[in-house]
Amino acid sequence: MNLSTEKKIIPLFFATDDNYTPFLAVALQSLLENASKDYFYKIYILTTNLKKEYQEQLIILVNDAAPNFASIEFCSLKEEMEKTSGTFHLRDYYSKETYCRIFIPRVFPQYDKVLYLDCDITVTGDISELYNTDLEDNLVAASVEEVMGSYDVFGTYVEKALGVKREKYFSAGILLINAELYRKQDIEIKFIELMNKFKFRVTQDEDYLNVLCKDKVKYLSLGWNKSSYKNENFNDKDLKLIHYKINWKPWHYDNVLYEDFFWNYAKKTYFYDTILKIKASYTEDLKERDSLAFENLVKMAIEDTNDPNNYNNSINK
Repeated sequence: MNLSTEKKIIPLFFATDDNYTPFLAVALQSLLENASKDYFYKIYILTTNLKKEYQEQLIILVNDAAPNFASIEFCSLKEEMEKTSGTFHLRDYYSKETYCRIFIPRVFPQYDKVLYLDCDITVTGDISELYNTDLEDNLVAASVEEVMGSYDVFGTYVEKALGVKREKYFSAGILLINAELYRKQDIEIKFIELMNKFKFRVTQDEDYLNVLCKDKVKYLSLGWNKSSYKNENFNDKDLKLIHYKINWKPWHYDNVLYEDFFWNYAKKTYFYDTILKIKASYTEDLKERDSLAFENLVKMAIEDTNDPNNYNNSINK
């Protein structure tokens, strides 16, 4: 009996390298525990290089957590990345795998709609509800990026440098993609062309996607991409997915908002001891490095906001 052909298939995509695999394991554990069993989840792990040992452990995790309603497949996009003309702009902890998401619609033409998820998340809701969102005629469905609304310097940056209203700037870490329309409108080609013409330093691939998908976004509840940042306007009863980003990572810091969810699922994975070691070895020097990186990010946002040749100023000349 092939359960994957009897149930509606939901294609889920993650992108990782060796460093982020332990956190991907937590994301998968949480997602599968809370997912409706009425669907079959085809999980694709996009990478350029991933340890065989890590692949084997993730396979075991998925088989144990969802023996009858999920599968996992590893897909190398190394060749795709290497043959792409231009340079993938990176900073801080980013790896080039973050750009894998732009290739998904073309590399997987069998899907008209796909869901991309970052690795640094914990899912507390039923992911099928998110996938079943009606995209209508939009390119993507996504939640607004809390950081842009919480820090004026970044809100000003997206408005002045990118020409996107801060309350309309979306987080590309959780992205429901209208793959059919994405292909028709050649978004991948436009992304690469834009990347070669303008260097977006602040949030990189997220910036490019916001520019390209402007006015073609279906906005999701913030509960589907809630950062571990205290937001007085958010009701925790709406929490469905936690995104541990910037310096709000429970594997680096204590007293992170919603950290209990992360550790609850981490304990159930093969990588729990590894994650504990990562936490224990995160020194004060590394925390200071994080602080300096954030200060540098603020500085870059201000510089790019005031750059007379930034994207928004250039297209409006």
